[in-house]
Amino acid sequence: MPSRTRTAILTLTLASLAASGAWAAGTIAAPGPDQVPHVAGDSVLFAYSGLDGETKSEMPATATVEDGGLTLRFHLPGDPVIRILLAENQRLTWRAFTNDLLVADIAGDDMPMILAWVSRDVVAGRLPAGARAAFAGGDANSVVLRKKIGDRSRFAFAYHTGGAQEAARLAAEGLRVSLESLVENRLDFFAKAFKDVGDLPRDRTRTLAKAFSVMKVNVWSPEPPFTLRWTTPSRWPDRYQSTWATTFHALGLMHLDMPLAKEALTAVYRRQGEDGMIPGWSGPGKTADHAHPPMLAWSAWHVYIYDKHRDRDFLRTSYDVASREVTWFLKNRRIGGPPPENQPMTYDQPLYAWASAEEAGTPGSTRWSLGEGFAAVDLSCYLANECRTLYRMAQRLGYRVLAITWRDRAEDIAASARAHLWNADAGFFFDRQGRDGAFSEVWSYAGLLPLVMGVADEAQAARLREHLAGETFRTAAGVPTLGRGKPGFDGTGWSGGAWTPMNYVFVRGLQEQGLADLADDLAERTRATTVTLYQQTGTLPQFVLTQGAPAAAGTRDYFPTAAVYTDLLLRPKP
Repeated sequence: MPSRTRTAILTLTLASLAASGAWAAGTIAAPGPDQVPHVAGDSVLFAYSGLDGETKSEMPATATVEDGGLTLRFHLPGDPVIRILLAENQRLTWRAFTNDLLVADIAGDDMPMILAWVSRDVVAGRLPAGARAAFAGGDANSVVLRKKIGDRSRFAFAYHTGGAQEAARLAAEGLRVSLESLVENRLDFFAKAFKDVGDLPRDRTRTLAKAFSVMKVNVWSPEPPFTLRWTTPSRWPDRYQSTWATTFHALGLMHLDMPLAKEALTAVYRRQGEDGMIPGWSGPGKTADHAHPPMLAWSAWHVYIYDKHRDRDFLRTSYDVASREVTWFLKNRRIGGPPPENQPMTYDQPLYAWASAEEAGTPGSTRWSLGEGFAAVDLSCYLANECRTLYRMAQRLGYRVLAITWRDRAEDIAASARAHLWNADAGFFFDRQGRDGAFSEVWSYAGLLPLVMGVADEAQAARLREHLAGETFRTAAGVPTLGRGKPGFDGTGWSGGAWTPMNYVFVRGLQEQGLADLADDLAERTRATTVTLYQQTGTLPQFVLTQGAPAAAGTRDYFPTAAVYTDLLLRPKP
């Protein structure tokens, strides 16, 4: 196996890093040179991970890296900023550009520059001779201390809501930390992450290292109301737990740490109310009054079948939670209200409506030109898919009668969508104002979901395959959220940008429907675009612009993007 995809035992000092190209201090298992992110970029998320110690989401000392790694802009009161000012003619080469550690070789210097998170509130650094750290902004709770060590210097930034005295104490501790040991600890994460990863192309390996880094930084430690570790799409600006995003997070985490993947989902499960509803967003001091797209059973099933231990307790818990959530949707999002008590849950060709754009997870989409309360194609598809997944879970758990119930519900929901949301003239599924009302004219990705979620019949599926493979919905970046050339399309966000997690949904759905060629093509476009954007920007973005050459947009270092890239790379076929 090539060395770039295997760890090696190295006995080298950090000071020899530049000469040796190795990533170690002392005697440790170190990652290969391509197994640590090293692409510099702007808007890179920089924060302390809940995998390394205690974090606090209510006042996170989170930063964004700017100026190619020489500026840290903290998202704290007073907008504190640290700028690294190099001496004239100093040139650096980045050897580690992760989401919690920056290491650079300095030409002519035998010791690298280091910037690293020490704890949730402290960043420490070592600078080369002639360089200095300039500090601006902040409030009374922000403190920077500096220390000269020969011709080099160290600094530590700390923030604490208890005031300057406590922040100064933390900064002083930061100055005393062994940066060599800290670097060793941070790099050991990558050595362990790649331990079981086989041979991959070099660019894919490097992007996978970045994906591991993004997943790590977006994990929070337990804090009320959470008693478990939990995840967020991005420490900045999102910060809170997202139910929909977590369904994707688990699919990447299972390659990094299977127990953590289950823990992230379980942290969502524990937010379920007595009525079965799970808030779309949760966090300290925040609980949304709306849900999120129901996909928990689908995610948990993928985790379960990938887990070599086939954790039956996890499957049972996931089934219980997801069945209650889906039942809540079937009752509370059914147009016309819940079915009569003496009738089946999917009685009389039901259609379903989102409570809001936020609940659908698509704020800003032109779909909402219909207002609210319309029959939503995607919600019918998600519910049919969840019912079908619950059927599989129930079968595996031996719940034979319940399995039949979920199978029948899936077919009832699909049949209603086929009958009422299909526009035969356009050959496409559209949102609609009720069962017999006007069709929407918005050609969104939602109209293709019946193809990949087993809702469309054979004739409908044939038309949808044409649309998916045609110029309206085929871009270099994947499936646009709005068809190209259609009203409202601008190639951004929910107006025609490509949302990488939705590409993933299509890939897995196409595979399940036996459409391997379409699935393989979309999976490769998704992987290739993610690699290209990482090489160009140093980030894994939320959206990809589809007007012209693919370009990054939206939140940077986005957990769902990192997660689905990881799973598509390491598990190309379930």
